Amino acid sequence: MHVVCKQAIYDRDGKVAFYEIFVQDRLTGQYPENLDPLKATGMAVDVLVQMGPQRVGNGHLVFVNVPAIFLSAEMFDLLPPEYVGIELVENKRLSNELLASINTLLKRGFKFCIDDFGFEKIDYLPLLNKCQFVKIDFRNNPYDDEELKEVVSILKSLKKGIIAKNIQTKEDYERAYSIGFQYFQGFYLSKPVVIRDTRTIAFLKSTLFKLYNAIREKDMKKVVEVLEKDVGATYKLLKFVNSAFFPKARNISKLDEAVVYLGFDNVVKFAIVLALSEMFAPEEDKDLWERAVCRALLTEKLAEIYAPHVKDKAYMAGLFSLSKEIFGEEPEDVARELALDKDIQEAYERKLNEIGFLLSVVELLEDAGNEDTIQKVAKVLRTTPESVRKAMEKAKEEARAIFEGF
Repeated sequence: MHVVCKQAIYDRDGKVAFYEIFVQDRLTGQYPENLDPLKATGMAVDVLVQMGPQRVGNGHLVFVNVPAIFLSAEMFDLLPPEYVGIELVENKRLSNELLASINTLLKRGFKFCIDDFGFEKIDYLPLLNKCQFVKIDFRNNPYDDEELKEVVSILKSLKKGIIAKNIQTKEDYERAYSIGFQYFQGFYLSKPVVIRDTRTIAFLKSTLFKLYNAIREKDMKKVVEVLEKDVGATYKLLKFVNSAFFPKARNISKLDEAVVYLGFDNVVKFAIVLALSEMFAPEEDKDLWERAVCRALLTEKLAEIYAPHVKDKAYMAGLFSLSKEIFGEEPEDVARELALDKDIQEAYERKLNEIGFLLSVVELLEDAGNEDTIQKVAKVLRTTPESVRKAMEKAKEEARAIFEGF
């Protein structure tokens, strides 16, 4: 399982100066084997978009690792430059396109850092005058202490912030400090902290394909229809629109309102973030996703029978009712985080209201959908058993159709 982590970078006074955000394997604590670096970058960018870099970095600059050959200016369209830094890794095969992207991002106000810097690496030198920071692996570099002092002195004369990474022991820290490094990063100072399990930002391949088609047709109604069929994408979009990136949009809890508020251009950018993250739901989670959609559909259909005025809220309540299993978060916590309607929040808190009643009926039908249960539910809803059976069959059929081929 992949997790997105952050690690603090400290200044010479021992205070947090920056953070770095990156992907790890939860079990090994290492970079995941066979994970494409661009995909890892997409995951990190996605988390920053959803959570807001101010929140992730506690107001400090957050550096994102980006393979230099894959850097594009559009990748950072949704992020504020005052809170996001770009750390260039794998700086080989520099191209005119790369330099053009760096220039564009510099004009927007983004700051750059070169990872694993060394003057012996000729390919790095064209980047040096464009970057505000350089990072040197303190334990794995070709210099002795005297040579390292000279490197640090030259970089200081060029007005670069110099970060010593891989500080693992007290001795490492004291040596790096005496050599003149300005910033320090490593396990001795602080371990990486998990900020997001990638399960919480998984989504279906079909959503992306359908979303692109809807965007290409400039059909905003269809965009809403596509998103509301995918609990992951709905979660992501509502978190995005209620993030610090859109301070005036607080408490938007309906997809159609969110899409209208964002506007066509920002919805396109949101789709790009989905494409970059490329975190499709794993096979073992498919049953959960289908159950969530089926619950949403069934809750909505029973609301049409019992309380038509809460139909829209009923769908959303059903969609996120399995949040504990899917996201690892309690439904009521997700409801508050996404600013869902108060009636939905209270339903998840088991307070008596129409939506809570409908959810309990849906759970009952899920657990014991036999004829006796259907008869009792029909009586409570003041409808016929045939209507309940039809709603159940239709919800399953529509949910299955969404998941065909996956």
